Amino acid sequence: MAKKKQKIASYLIAKGLISVEQAKEIMQEQDGKSGITKEMFGRIAVKKGYITEDALNKAILAKEREEAGY
Repeated sequence: MAKKKQKIASYLIAKGLISVEQAKEIMQEQDGKSGITKEMFGRIAVKKGYITEDALNKAILAKEREEAGY
């Protein structure tokens, strides 16, 4: 059975890839922007150096697989 979808921020925190403090900082940066200028959470995390692009991509894939029940 597929799992409920989880936001990437919660997933990265749960897996120990970023801290709660880092997630809050990213969300604050997101809140300062809107519409087209609003960046995706993962992109900001990479830009700030909290996680590598490769680690983010692997986490997204793993999250999607878990949600699909694999």
